[in-house]
Formats: sequence, structure tokens, C-alpha cells
Amino acid sequence: MFLKPTYPFARKLHKRAALAGMLTALLMLCGCKHVPSTTVYPDPDAYAIRGIDISAHNGDIDFEAVKKDGISFVLIKATEGTSFKDRKFQANYLAAKTAGLMVGAYHFFRFDAPGYMQALNIANSLNGRTIDLPVAIDIEEWTNPNSQATDLIQDRLDEMIDYLESHGYRVMLYSNKNGSARFIRGRYEGYPLWLCSLGAEPAEFDWTLWQATHHGAVKGVKGAVDVNAFNGTPEAWANFLGLAQ
Repeated sequence: MFLKPTYPFARKLHKRAALAGMLTALLMLCGCKHVPSTTVYPDPDAYAIRGIDISAHNGDIDFEAVKKDGISFVLIKATEGTSFKDRKFQANYLAAKTAGLMVGAYHFFRFDAPGYMQALNIANSLNGRTIDLPVAIDIEEWTNPNSQATDLIQDRLDEMIDYLESHGYRVMLYSNKNGSARFIRGRYEGYPLWLCSLGAEPAEFDWTLWQATHHGAVKGVKGAVDVNAFNGTPEAWANFLGLAQ
């Protein structure tokens, strides 16, 4: 049975304000600010190479339209932990490759699982597929158990990196500002950094890719999508991809 709410309108406004406050607090936890939806953020005049990152939750994507909208690359979720596989990874990979986009794959790193088993998971999903960008390991506190010590988490990350590199994969690390300061800085500076900093370029970090918004509007993608920028010129981009002659 549906019961009509009896509390006054003022309480409804108060509840909505509280929910908005909770959303702001969650965004602050990842060291980020909300950015309104826009088709030109980050500014293509300032960042010649822009890309999107996606997973199954983005639904069916028209990658031809994505490329025509000025997007150069796509990072596709492949795996998480020791066994989870994104159900659209293979279809997204094939469609993005066919459209002529530069393609990368990422793995959501679980703090409570052995690193080498997580490496096996994504290596199994890649299974000989050619990717243009380094394998990205997504390291963040959000949705991860935080009972493990930082050193233990880094040891598990070492296991994953060692396995992937020993099997010929290049590695890139993703995190937000807090995660980068906790897990990456002082230990993994030699690796390309893909950094979440919503609303402002993270000038205080030596970043390679910048995840600038979760609310981008890109043709070919229904709804909001993460939009990223590469830190460099088209020539530097070719070097990063290993395409320079």
C-alpha cells in the first residue's frame, strides 16, 4: 500500500538539502569537486588529447560517434579483484578498436585480495588482445575495506605489477589525490599516473592522464561519462603510446 507522506513541505526541503550535503561530502572524500555537465570539459583547446573511461554501467556506446566528437582514447573496465569480469569488456574493446580509438584496459584493485591473483584475472581477460595504453590499476579507498595496513596493500600491489610486467604489460596507476598521497607517492613515481581531480587540474602532481569530470557529455554515450585529458602534445602522446618513429 502506498502511504502519502504527511510531513510538511519544509521538511522535504530540509531532507533534500541533507542529501545534497551528503553528496558533496562523498565527492570531497575523493579529493574532488562537482563539475557541471559539459561537452567541452576539459577544454579541448588546452588539452589536445582527450579520452573517456567506461564500464558496463555506461550501456551501449557508439564509438564511431565518440571519435567524431574529438575523443582520442578510451579506457575500458576489464576486471575487479580476483574473479569479477566486466560483462561488456569484450564488446567495448572490439567496437572501440573498430572505430579507430586508442584503447586501454583497467582493473579495480581490491585491498583484501592477493595481487598476483588479481593480475591473473585481468591477464586472462586481455588474453592476447592488443591494447594501446598501459594496463591501468585503479587504487582507491572508496568501496575498499580499509582495515589493511598501507604497507600490506602496497605489497599486494607490487605482486600485481610484478606479474604484469613479467608478462610484457606496461602498467599505469590510477587514484585520486588522497589515494595517490597514501599509496603511490614515494614508491611508484616511475609509473604513469592517471589522477582523479574533479574541477581543477592537479598541478601539484606529476600526472600523465587527468580524470577531470564524471559528468562529461560525449556524443555516442548515453548519459554522463568520465572525461580525461593527456598531459602533453600530440608528439608526446605518440611517444607515450610507443608510436613515435
